[in-house]
Amino acid sequence: MEILDATQDAFGRALVDHHEGRSGPVLMLESDDGAIRPADLQPDDFFLPFEEWARWEQELIGSAKGAVLDLGAGAGRHSLHLQDRGHDVTAVDVSPGAVAVCRARGIHDVRSADLRDLSIDGAWDTVLLMCGNLGLAGDWEPTRDLLKRLARMTSLGGLLIGDSVDPTSDYPDDLAYEVRNEEAGFHRGHVRLRLHYGDLVTPWWDQINLPPDEIEELVDGSGWSLIETLGDAESCGVVLSRL
Repeated sequence: MEILDATQDAFGRALVDHHEGRSGPVLMLESDDGAIRPADLQPDDFFLPFEEWARWEQELIGSAKGAVLDLGAGAGRHSLHLQDRGHDVTAVDVSPGAVAVCRARGIHDVRSADLRDLSIDGAWDTVLLMCGNLGLAGDWEPTRDLLKRLARMTSLGGLLIGDSVDPTSDYPDDLAYEVRNEEAGFHRGHVRLRLHYGDLVTPWWDQINLPPDEIEELVDGSGWSLIETLGDAESCGVVLSRL
């Protein structure tokens, strides 16, 4: 997704309102099959303290080392946790509101950038793609291309820590959506989404939700090796090591 302007920043406005203590409408998620529902993660979820994270998420972030690049940082809860523990952290997001919230919360290095077109220098020791961001490149091959670019930006032996949503479902509407995507040439976990917050609506973006049993195939030949998979019934968290 390209860097948003204020008229498109539904996500950022929701974060700013929560950070500044204002109640607002429910953050809604729309998919391109016409379905619209409350987003699984609401603004307060992006501000949860470490003690309230899922156990698997705590374990993933506990693997981080050295200088950290947090892509799609949102309200900065991962960045802030690691910065407080002595890591040099750079938080990146396309949302102006998210960037403003990260700065207001005290993250020292916050930048606006599209993670699909990164031009950030540095040999990072850890790259984060959390809150579903492992699939933000949009589909199978774009995700592999992103992993290859990130490998070139990461120190040897460095880590990539990320998570995705497992698309496996028995629900008829989900299965029909998967079939439609496969017939269109996409991976079955491909989705096209946008967020609504009151009158604000983001542009559509493409995302891939990755099944846990396909992660090893995804990273093969990308410059990474899979060293750990964690998660729960819905989420797949991974730790990759830079070859």
